Amino acid sequence: MGAPASTGAKVKPQRSTSLGKTGGSSVKQKLLEWCRQKTRGYQHVDIQNFSSSWNDGMAFCALVHKFFPDSFDYTSLAPKNRRLNFELAFSTAE
Repeated sequence: MGAPASTGAKVKPQRSTSLGKTGGSSVKQKLLEWCRQKTRGYQHVDIQNFSSSWNDGMAFCALVHKFFPDSFDYTSLAPKNRRLNFELAFSTAE
């Protein structure tokens, strides 16, 4: 048997409801932990969630810097420069 025939209907992904549960069993929790591991040791970064932990752009910059360390000087960044941080992270990630 092959894959079911496409009916043209879009499949809506289901959202995980286990974000707040302990144990890290949900995809969101695993992704959050991966982000914590990759940004461990970066100044001004304390990833606890997918909202306020990212609001100044520092966590995103740290994550990008982890993979592209020669692209910019992370130590020159400051949390108060939100717009610059996001612009830098997005332009580097592209």
